[in-house]
Amino acid sequence: MLKVMNYTSNQSGQSNYKTKDATSFTKAIHEKYLEYLNFDDRQDFEDADRGLIASYENDIEDTLNANSRTSPDTVNPSLWRNVQLQAKAGLYKVVDGVYQVRGLAIATTIFVEGKTGVIVVDTSIGMESAKKAIELYYSHRPKKPVSAIILSHSHIDHYGGTKAILEYAEDPDIPIIVPEHFTKEAYSENVMLGPIMGRRAVYQFGHDLPTDDRGYVSAGIGSVWGSRDASSAQDGFQLPNVEITNEYERLEVDGITFQFLLAPNTEAPAEMHFYIKDYKTLFLSENTNKAMHQIYTIRGAKTRDTLQWVGKIDQTIELFGNKEIDALLLIHGWPIWGKERILDHLRKQRDQFKFTHDQTVRLANHGYTMEEIAEMLVLPDPLAKHWANREYYGTVSLNSKGVYTYYLGFYNGHPSDLNPLPQVEAGKKFVQYMGGTANIMRQAKADYEKGEYRWVAQVLKHVVMGHPENMEAKNLLADAFEQLGYQTESSNWRNAYLMGAMELRNGLLKKDPAPKKVTEMTHRIPYYEYCKLLAVRLNGPKADGIKININVSLSDSGDQFTIHLENSVLNIKKELDSNADVSLTTDKSTFYEITGGDQNLGQAKALNKVKFSGDENKFSEFLSLLDDFDNPINIVIP
Repeated sequence: MLKVMNYTSNQSGQSNYKTKDATSFTKAIHEKYLEYLNFDDRQDFEDADRGLIASYENDIEDTLNANSRTSPDTVNPSLWRNVQLQAKAGLYKVVDGVYQVRGLAIATTIFVEGKTGVIVVDTSIGMESAKKAIELYYSHRPKKPVSAIILSHSHIDHYGGTKAILEYAEDPDIPIIVPEHFTKEAYSENVMLGPIMGRRAVYQFGHDLPTDDRGYVSAGIGSVWGSRDASSAQDGFQLPNVEITNEYERLEVDGITFQFLLAPNTEAPAEMHFYIKDYKTLFLSENTNKAMHQIYTIRGAKTRDTLQWVGKIDQTIELFGNKEIDALLLIHGWPIWGKERILDHLRKQRDQFKFTHDQTVRLANHGYTMEEIAEMLVLPDPLAKHWANREYYGTVSLNSKGVYTYYLGFYNGHPSDLNPLPQVEAGKKFVQYMGGTANIMRQAKADYEKGEYRWVAQVLKHVVMGHPENMEAKNLLADAFEQLGYQTESSNWRNAYLMGAMELRNGLLKKDPAPKKVTEMTHRIPYYEYCKLLAVRLNGPKADGIKININVSLSDSGDQFTIHLENSVLNIKKELDSNADVSLTTDKSTFYEITGGDQNLGQAKALNKVKFSGDENKFSEFLSLLDDFDNPINIVIP
């Protein structure tokens, strides 16, 4: 009999949230990790503590009892080791002149001391964590002004606090240095697909789970304390003013020589590495970590180019491997010291990706499917036993599927999979063919008692999708998810399984709607990028047979364009149409807020913020055709 615990989540507010103990099958999985990996190797702990200047006080270590070397039965022991390391928070000296703040957010913030001020590398995920990081640095180092900002790549956890850091600069126009195409890629990822990626990120990062050993414990590549800031972080995006455009570029920043290497289409579409000659430090942005990273991310993103990623790590070794290197800076972890250890780490990170890529392609050419390949691939021991290659974030399984889909797409070649039924219709048919719900539940319970949780989860998905009112099926599916979450080494998988279990048992968490639909970042994007968002909000069936031409003149930017609706498709023309149905003049912010739903059209007119000529009703009709993307989106139920 499994013990049941009830508690109120300190994160989500879910009341009477029930969890169950780890089963004997889950404990047996954990024992295999304890036998396979060298838990007596304490090098990472020595490195994570090295150079500590000041700890950052938080209650997470106490909440999780993260100082205990004995892992709870409900957490994979290897993941628990990662939790202990990522729970360390504070200001650390890497080498003289280079300092790192860890544990305040999912990404670290690096401070490089220049001749007149301090150069900040990556500004955290939001305003609050950025301010905490720089204030912690200033509490123990000279309070010189920020002289430059370097943003290593186009993911928000690395640039979201830029405006906060700029408050510490004497000159508001200090260099904000980014890789080529940074701004475009930052807009692309965070605007057009924001609603669905945001909802899936709730599962990946366990936003609504309580922080304890039966809920959220880690994000795998970031601190326990700060990993979920993305859900509430105040956006501090600021347009950059210096772009690295040459593949290899040397730049003096506040008297310090940086040697940049562009690494596009690797972990991020716009990314770069650098070597600091003055301090003998190397930095590969997020292309090397203290965990296996993701070729395919479960929050959803473009599948990454594995060979490009591998090639850029290799190119970094070739370019800088013959230089003096005292430390490797990691943006999602603690540094590595010593050139020999640094190069060994880079080669093993490179080779675990290369192995997954090459063996996936080899097996695909033998005719194996994506699912079969994922089941077959196992890293060789020299790579698998390297702690930095453990599956705390990415997994060999999903990375191999990422490689497969990158080249071959989702279709496996079997005609039955060309046009399968959607999950709800398929679920009803599966239940019917398998003898009804009662028959399936009888067999599923028996298989659960045998520890066959993967199969139970696979089968019961059909029952729940076909019959979402069946609480018995939902509860047993939740039980299976829970054990899979307890078993896995991957923080992402754990969070997703446990989020699924929680929502099956309790339903979706009710949240207040966001006060603003048009974010600060959205306000800053050019109109032609914003109109891509309008185009995907157009409800095609509602727009069937409707033709509308709208001239738009933005008074503050001087931009003029036409919104052309026909064939249930929105197209943008970068010129005005003399035959437009309606023309409007307004400023960019007002146009974004009206079309985004943050400002009522009537109020804008009353305040004289918008002027019309032509048939004003046509613009109102256009607004009525735009969808609002309501969160939360159902995932484990139809």
